Amino acid sequence: MNGTWYHLSILHALWLLPVFCALFAYAAWKRRLALKAFTGTALLDKLTATYSSRKRLLKHILFLLAVLFLILAMARPAWNPVPQTVRREGRDVIFLLDVSRSMLADDLKPNRLERAKLAIDDCLEVLQGDRVALAVFAGNTVVRCPLTQDYGFFRMMLADVSTDTVSRGGTLIGDALRKVARDIFDQQERQYKDIVLITDGEDHESFPLEAAKRIGEAGIRLIAVGLGDESGTPIVITDESGRRDVLKYKGEIVRSRLDSDTLRTMVNATPGGRYLPVATGNIELDKVYQNLIATAAKRELESQTLERFEEKFQIFLALCLICLALESALSERKSLRKLAVLLLGICSLSEASQAGKLLKSGNQALSAGNYEEALSKYQQAALEEPESPYLYFNQGLVYFQQEDYTKATEHFQQAADKAKEINPPDMELGARAKLANGNCFFKECKRQQDSDLKKAVEACEKSIVNYQDALRMNPKLPAAKKNLQVARLTYKKIMNDLKEQLKEQQKQQQQAKEQAEKLEKLEQQQQQASEQSGKADKDGDQTAQTQQKLLEEQQQISEETRKLAKERPEQQDPVRQKMDEAAEQQKQAEEALDQQQLKEASEKQKEAAKLLKEAREQMQNKQQQQEKQQQQEAQDKQEQKPDDASEKQTKQAQETPEDSAKQQEKEQEAFNLSEDASDILDEERKNQRERRLQRPAETRPVDKDW
Repeated sequence: MNGTWYHLSILHALWLLPVFCALFAYAAWKRRLALKAFTGTALLDKLTATYSSRKRLLKHILFLLAVLFLILAMARPAWNPVPQTVRREGRDVIFLLDVSRSMLADDLKPNRLERAKLAIDDCLEVLQGDRVALAVFAGNTVVRCPLTQDYGFFRMMLADVSTDTVSRGGTLIGDALRKVARDIFDQQERQYKDIVLITDGEDHESFPLEAAKRIGEAGIRLIAVGLGDESGTPIVITDESGRRDVLKYKGEIVRSRLDSDTLRTMVNATPGGRYLPVATGNIELDKVYQNLIATAAKRELESQTLERFEEKFQIFLALCLICLALESALSERKSLRKLAVLLLGICSLSEASQAGKLLKSGNQALSAGNYEEALSKYQQAALEEPESPYLYFNQGLVYFQQEDYTKATEHFQQAADKAKEINPPDMELGARAKLANGNCFFKECKRQQDSDLKKAVEACEKSIVNYQDALRMNPKLPAAKKNLQVARLTYKKIMNDLKEQLKEQQKQQQQAKEQAEKLEKLEQQQQQASEQSGKADKDGDQTAQTQQKLLEEQQQISEETRKLAKERPEQQDPVRQKMDEAAEQQKQAEEALDQQQLKEASEKQKEAAKLLKEAREQMQNKQQQQEKQQQQEAQDKQEQKPDDASEKQTKQAQETPEDSAKQQEKEQEAFNLSEDASDILDEERKNQRERRLQRPAETRPVDKDW
């Protein structure tokens, strides 16, 4: 079997074993001499009658075995070769540095060029396996370092950069971009490329925007860092004698200005380009790398398959601990009771370790997002440890991630109850279970907020109670304090919405009542009109004056009916349908009156009055049902309040917080509230400011808060 020792030199400590053997033999000899000198040979056998020399020898052997196994474990033995593939991923990054004489301006100390070099060197400290290259430019472009992962060579090339590195003066940004894109980057790959351009932006007609568009089409991202003052700074130069002076052209001082507009237009032409206007501030290229480059997609630069042996030191370490435990429990007297107790303890520990392995596997699956596997592991562990509150809590986390808040609530509640039953009670876990339980109810509150405000109020009340319980068990739990504040503000907002909804319902009920009264009045008028038409037909009164009077009265009733029908816009409303049918009968009655058919008109009017009566009765029945439903809901809520809130608060108020314990993996996801929690806080603060501004100068009483 192939194997190795990762710390082979530790095996030299095996020389301690014969040393310990010699010490044990010497100690036994000296002890026997001392006993003989103290008691004499005659009493020696009687005094050592209960002493077992074999047990002492066994204790020494166990101790030596423990030392042997400890030394072997420290040497880190390994066998069973396992192939491992090591992949290196990263991006190709080119630092394109402007070394024109304008970079000698001292608006950045000591000058722009030296500060840029320091920033690039700082950025190398945080690189994560990316390949980097260095190119400098002025009137032409020089590649100082090709793409490499040898950061030491890169630093050496960077240290030698100066304004003399490039032979030709000027600033040709466009030519520099075209050259590095053509000569340094791999032309076959269209992704994972970045150019970090550090310059003051002054270009001498090299068409930088066209060059930026071209590299953008090739999939290269441009990150431009603008240095210098936009108002202009004189350029300080040093002659051969070391004298410093400002640069002049035709007797006038040359000033270098930051051209932010050009740089900003260039980066917008590349995919994901960014412009960083540093101006005269600090150049933090390391943060630029971490925020823009390190978080971007990467490609595989190289891979290598290595053969590594599995370390087995755990086996020898476990054997060492077992030998030490047996040695400490083994008495030199003739009794085996302690040894039997120890063996039983080892058996029970093996069962506990099995549950621990399942718990660890479940935590790993939960962290990886494999919720079904995590739930299966937790349930298997629960068979071994059915009273463990941690397993119930972790199962609640899984259901919370699956958005099954009903089951999550059940498991969090069981976790909170069992956390108080264990010895000693784990009040920290109980508080976190109550916190998670409150978050489940808050999620339900947000879900019901747009559909059923009354159910939303009930869920919000339960979330507030659970947050308060969490704070009673652990007053220093910050998430519970914040969530309680958000839940109270949400409760206040929902109650305001419910109040507005109630006002709207009362308004609608009042309108319905007025409509019912109008319908009753129209019904009476229509009945009277029918009786008048029937009487005129019976009396044979066919005069034009009577006909005109009856027609005008009917037209007025018809007009009132149509107006009242329009106040109910829903076409499928049964009351509206009855009113439309009555309007149709009224129209036929008007036509009959116009043709002096009084008997037919009377029948149509009578039918219209009947339909109006049916519409009124349907409207009144609907109102009675709504009122009955509201009374029933109010009665149910009044009956549920003592069971759901008061008794629970009274019970939890008697509890006291205990010492805290460790928190399980992934539980933080169950402690975060919904995304609009901060919006609710901001809205409440804004409303408070508006109320203060609108408050009059004199003191006046205000309504109490909820």
